[in-house]
Amino acid sequence: MKAAKHTLNFKALELQLTEESTAPHVIYLKEHSVREHTKDKPQGRTLLAVNIPPYVDEKGIKNAFRHAGPIESVQFLLKPSTAEVKPMKKFLPDPEKTTFKTAYIVFEKVAQLDKALKLSKLEPMNSENHTLKIGLKKTIDQYNNDVLQPKALKEKVETFMESYDEYVKKEETREKKFEEEDDEGWVTVTKRGKVQSFARTEKIENKIKAKEEKGRKRKELKNFYTFQIRESKMKHIVSLRQKFEEDKKKIAQIKQNRRFKPF
Repeated sequence: MKAAKHTLNFKALELQLTEESTAPHVIYLKEHSVREHTKDKPQGRTLLAVNIPPYVDEKGIKNAFRHAGPIESVQFLLKPSTAEVKPMKKFLPDPEKTTFKTAYIVFEKVAQLDKALKLSKLEPMNSENHTLKIGLKKTIDQYNNDVLQPKALKEKVETFMESYDEYVKKEETREKKFEEEDDEGWVTVTKRGKVQSFARTEKIENKIKAKEEKGRKRKELKNFYTFQIRESKMKHIVSLRQKFEEDKKKIAQIKQNRRFKPF
């Protein structure tokens, strides 16, 4: 068994699909230690793992760290972040980016994080109940999963719209509560305000920009400063010279095309 390497407070361990893997991948681990912890990354229970291959999923991470103890959650990000990540409900999921990522692994207890940091070897990510899909097989499965039957698509749309309408209703109820006066007569100002705004389309945005540009040009002072007057005179002289040269060329062209006709 190879000894674990340490690089800038990170511990290096080999991550492999199976016991027979001939080319394991090295990941780097350390405790997620920052001044202000968030709810999704609690202090003393969060492990930061970097250089995670793109094909790794949550179940694979849990299999790899199963000797450390139960894992509460696994959060994958493109790069380390101390901010709290709030899951957003989207009808069309973001396309999967085939790049190496960062994982925040939250254990159920503090002692389990200590066990994870003391591990000298990770278990294989594949198990009897779970097998990671890689290569061509993964690409085919992703393509097949993206193709939905009309009936299944309709059910998915209806379910999403019901959840979205419920979310909007809750937000409106919450903001109405904020707008009510408290015991001291204060009212909390929300982002909506009392005047309902309209949805800005691309056409409206272009009109607003054109109006702002017109107002800016109107306020702009022309030929007010000395250098502006000097520059305008120079530009006028240059334009006159260009016009003079063009007129000379036209006259020369007319003389060249003139023909002698005695009769």
